[in-house]
Amino acid sequence: MVFDPHDSAGIDRQTRGAFVYGGGGDYPVVRHVAIRAQYRGIAYKVPDFGINQLKLDKYRHAAVPSAGLVVTF
Repeated sequence: MVFDPHDSAGIDRQTRGAFVYGGGGDYPVVRHVAIRAQYRGIAYKVPDFGINQLKLDKYRHAAVPSAGLVVTF
């Protein structure tokens, strides 16, 4: 992940590795139409931008669930 505080003076961009995982499935409703449910999770270390007060070993998790309608031809 790239953290870019472009509006803050004296703070440079910082990158952190991230672990991304997910899954999902389709539930058929009628021929050529299904309902889809998905989930994606992202785990990453919080950026510190080289500031001593922010140097913490904290990790965060972002969850991104989604649902939709699938039409196949």
